[in-house]
Order: sequence, then C-alpha cells, then structure tokens
Amino acid sequence: MEEELRLQEGLNCVQNELNKIKETIPQIINNEVLHAFKYHAIVQKELLELKEEQKKLNTELTRWKNKCETAQQELRTEKQMHHEAQEVIAGLKEQLSMEVQYCAKLGSSSCGLLWSLSKQGLPHSTIHTLCLKKFLDTVEQTLVNFSHAESKVGIESDEMKLVESLCGTVANISASDDGRDYMLENDSGKSLLSTVLSILPSLSHTPSVLKLLLMFLFNISIHVDGQAKLTKQLDSSLLDTFINKTKDYQIILGCLKILDSLHSESGDPTLGLSSDTVLLCLSHHNKDVRDYANLLFKSSSDNREL
Repeated sequence: MEEELRLQEGLNCVQNELNKIKETIPQIINNEVLHAFKYHAIVQKELLELKEEQKKLNTELTRWKNKCETAQQELRTEKQMHHEAQEVIAGLKEQLSMEVQYCAKLGSSSCGLLWSLSKQGLPHSTIHTLCLKKFLDTVEQTLVNFSHAESKVGIESDEMKLVESLCGTVANISASDDGRDYMLENDSGKSLLSTVLSILPSLSHTPSVLKLLLMFLFNISIHVDGQAKLTKQLDSSLLDTFINKTKDYQIILGCLKILDSLHSESGDPTLGLSSDTVLLCLSHHNKDVRDYANLLFKSSSDNREL
C-alpha cells in the first residue's frame, strides 16, 4: 500500500513538472520566435537598403561607363584630328621651307646684282630717296637676325650669299661722299652703324661678312663725324683680337686700315695694338700685310722694340 502511495506521489511530481514545462516552453519559444521575427525584420530592412544602394551604384556605374565611352570616343576623335593637323603642319612646313629657299635664292640673286651695280657708284638722286632708307632698315634687321643664327647658316648657302651681298652693297654705298653723308646724317644710317658695331664681336667665325663690314667701317672712318663716332665706340682691343685669330689677310688689312684712320694722328706708334700683334703684322706671311704694317709702324724709333 505504501508502495502504491509513493508511486502515486512520484507520478504526481512528474505530472507537475510536465505541466510546468508545458507552461514554460511556449514562453521560451515565443520569445525566441519574436526575437527571430524582429531580427528578420531588421535584416529585411537592411537588405532593402543594400538593394537600393546597389541600384544607385549600378546607376552611377552606368553613368560613368557612358562618360568613359564618350571620353574614349572624344579621345579617338582628338587623335584623328591631331593626326590630320600634324599632316597639315608637315605639309605647311615643307611648303614654308620651299618658299624660304626660294626667297633666299631670290634675295641672294637680287642683292648680288645690286652689289655688282653698287660697285659702279650710286647717283646722288638715288642715295637721297626713301627706298635707300627702307633698304638700310632691311639690312639692319637682316644683320640682327644673322647674328642670332650665325652658326646655323651654311658658308655656301643662299642665306650667307644674301647677307654678304647686303654688306657689300652697304660698303659700296659708304665708299662715296654722298653715301657717307647719308649714313651719318640719316636715322636709318646711324642705326645701321650702331647695329654693326654691336654685332661685330660675334662675327669672328664668318670672315666673309666680317671683312665686308670692316670695309664699311673704314669708309665711315674717313668722314669726320664717322671718325669721332668710331673712336668712341670701336675698341681697338677687338680689332687686335680679330688680327690674332683670323687666317684671312684681308681682315687684317681691314683692321689695320681702320686703326690707321682712327689713330694716325694720336701719336701712338702701335695704333692701339699690342706689341705682339704689331710684330705679327710686320712678320706676316702675306706681303700686302707686311708692306702695310711697315708703312704704318715705320714712324716708330725701332720696330724691334715694339
């Protein structure tokens, strides 16, 4: 009997525990499910936001792709235009080069003819015309440009022949009294003379041009005003340098003639030259240089002491 009571009490305890479990489990499950639903809602919201963000990014990507394609198309167009422009430029350069060569040949031929004609002397009426003023302005600008590009001009080129012809013509114009007067009284002539003096040091490597300009300066030195101007502005040391560096005897003669014209009455037996330069001229291999040097320096008490 007691055994049955204990068994019944045990069953009752188990039943009570089961009842408690039945009451507790739904609460636990409900809390977890509720939490899961809440979490699911949050995830869904985030998922929607991510989808919206992805949509925006896709739209932005599409926009940038379109821009990239447009830029690539524009780049291809620019490259094509650049290529076409390069072809046009190359054609223009070739055309310009041909025109420059033509102008150089035309200028060389024309000025060569003018140089030849100027050797016969220009009449007074021609010297005092507006054309001569324009001609001297052209010569001055040509010399300035030449002094900047001297190393690039070939010795036998048409450009060099053009410069030589212009310098020779100016030297011939200055050989006459009217020509010298015009050079020293007219603004164009004065400006040309100043330019020649300023570029003279840069012409040591172009003897053909240098000796023509020395001839021009010698002609100018014959004039009283020209002599005064050259005495102030032409440094004897420059002519001394020309004499020592050149192998062209005509340049040496040109320098000596200018020094003779400027310093003949100065009382200086060396005419502003160094003693070594005087001895170089007196012993020069060219007879014309030796004779002229002896004529200039014979007034010295003893040439060997120079």
